[in-house]
Amino acid sequence: MAENKGSPPVDSELTEAHENLTLSSTASELTRIFNNAGIIPGKGYLSFNMGDDEEEEVDDYVAVDHDDASDYSYLFRRPSQGRPRTALDELHPFTSVLNMSNVDDCVDVEAVFPEHERASKDKFIYRLTKCPELSLGIFTLPVLDKNQEKSRPELIAHVIATRTSAPRVTEACMDFPTDWQTRMRSLPDENDTEVLGHEDQGGTIALHSLAVKEEHQRKQVGTTLMKSYIQRIKDAAIAERIALLAHDHMVSFYESLGFENRGPSACAFGGGGWFDMVYEFPPEEAHE
Repeated sequence: MAENKGSPPVDSELTEAHENLTLSSTASELTRIFNNAGIIPGKGYLSFNMGDDEEEEVDDYVAVDHDDASDYSYLFRRPSQGRPRTALDELHPFTSVLNMSNVDDCVDVEAVFPEHERASKDKFIYRLTKCPELSLGIFTLPVLDKNQEKSRPELIAHVIATRTSAPRVTEACMDFPTDWQTRMRSLPDENDTEVLGHEDQGGTIALHSLAVKEEHQRKQVGTTLMKSYIQRIKDAAIAERIALLAHDHMVSFYESLGFENRGPSACAFGGGGWFDMVYEFPPEEAHE
């Protein structure tokens, strides 16, 4: 899924209570949301416990005493118990919320898509500035010998998203305002005909990109990342649904994760041919 290859909304109108679901950018509010979501702040990164394949234990990540612990509060994936190590185990992966320092990494990961379907660097800058808390990445950090110099973690997969009040992914929510760096809020002005980009009070998480580096595909990386992301949004109770766009050959993948195919999308991004996929949270799970 490229630029918007993974975000469709639902076709029910937002209630007043739903419209008041905001994701404040204040430190205290983010702390509360992160705590609800199981997000553990780290030094330089925010680390998540991450769900894994259904057959594995839920408690699949543990904090470890690592030489890098003074630099990063990572949560590393615990090797599979009672069966051979998997290709995913060998990556020694950990998850983290992304930020502006990861823009170039995201551009590299996004290169897995055809050029006309990729998110631009400007869009990554916009999204990781306006709503970094809605992103999630899987990193790999090689195990080093005692005397080896520490290397920088490598981002191998990412999820990038924004909020929208629309019940499906739209061309407008995939875009962003040209004056966003000077604009003080994401709410529409009187003269706006439609809101471009991220909407602070939107009840739909518009998932614009699920991308996995080609050399790490077919290792359950994408499945693991999406399961983790869905669970974090669900636990935080900060949205009514997750929506994305998918080509027909990816529909069954998203259906296996609990998304519903809402039919052909009106979006013409990247040449069109998309299907609206929606993961709807029950009302009791869409509120804190």
